[in-house]
Amino acid sequence: MLSNVLLKKDWKQVSLLWILLIGLGILAYTIPVFNEMQFYDEQIQDIQNNPSQYQEGTPKDIATLTTEDFFNTTSGAGYWIGDLGSLLPLETVFFLYVVFGFLMASVLIGSERNSQMSDFSMSLPFSRNQLYISKWLIGVSGIVLSSIVGGTIMLIMIHTSRYAFLIEGQTLKVLAVLGFVILVGISVFTLSLWMGSFGGEAISQVLWSIVAFLFPLGILVLVNGSIQAMTGYVSYEMYARAMESLPMRILSPLVNIANVDTYILFTDNSVWRDFTTVGLSSSLLFIGLTFTLGLLMFNRAPQENNGRFFMFTGWLWLVHVVMVICFAMLGGIIFSAFSYPTSVTLYIIGFLIGGFLAHLLARRLLYRFNLQLKS
Repeated sequence: MLSNVLLKKDWKQVSLLWILLIGLGILAYTIPVFNEMQFYDEQIQDIQNNPSQYQEGTPKDIATLTTEDFFNTTSGAGYWIGDLGSLLPLETVFFLYVVFGFLMASVLIGSERNSQMSDFSMSLPFSRNQLYISKWLIGVSGIVLSSIVGGTIMLIMIHTSRYAFLIEGQTLKVLAVLGFVILVGISVFTLSLWMGSFGGEAISQVLWSIVAFLFPLGILVLVNGSIQAMTGYVSYEMYARAMESLPMRILSPLVNIANVDTYILFTDNSVWRDFTTVGLSSSLLFIGLTFTLGLLMFNRAPQENNGRFFMFTGWLWLVHVVMVICFAMLGGIIFSAFSYPTSVTLYIIGFLIGGFLAHLLARRLLYRFNLQLKS
């Protein structure tokens, strides 16, 4: 059972961010929609005021076209302005949740370690599980409420506008998309909260969160680029299959978002079916996985290493190795791009240089800097 004492303590830490998220969430859901509608108005007015400029190639007389005709690719208007997919401001909300997911998680764990408040929290008569779940619930509640309030206002705006026909019969689908947006926001926040068990203070937690967020996609890009550099064979099909694979969509919210094509989501049944089955379930699985790992690592995080760049000093060698391999592949890809076709020799030279520089960086960042932060 969670205590109100814990919830109030965590609420005080992020109350300003939490309230700001609600306000910005409303703006993120509504301002882009308002601007997009203004764009539609201007486009339609321009076409109707200057029909001669747009008549060529248009089967119907522009003067007889209705507002709906400009949004229907089969109406014969010959001029298509947009659709429901282009009206919804998903990219803006995704960006907001990524930024605030990192910020709220870093304040709830990282800043608490910066101020030594975590020592006080650990002395309270609550288990680490309770401490972690309380932080998670506070962050998740802000994400959910901002989408409920902002999404509701957005739906009202669309339904009461002259473009209400775009959402007719699609309201339930839009609600499902809003649910996906919420799940993506929770995914990013849960991932960043998990990284709070590795970073010993706020800045390092944000840095590890960014690394974890980009890591699955980054590894895929590096491996694919290295294969191309070494063999000279470019396989976009193999890369596309990997991007669309279930493991990648589960392990990376970024890849899962990239696989949701909002522009044909409401018109293509196969895309919608993929979204409702793979898209939503991948987000749920990712949340379950990162929440479980976060709970496990939060219980094992060495409290005496608060303030360090990386708390698990026994794992520094593994992070060191991964850094060297990733930067070595990046160096190889960059050097091999200097010749066409790609040169294996240049790849190896770049691989060695990149790996050596990464080794020096890792020694400075993971060992010396780790100790300096602690002291």
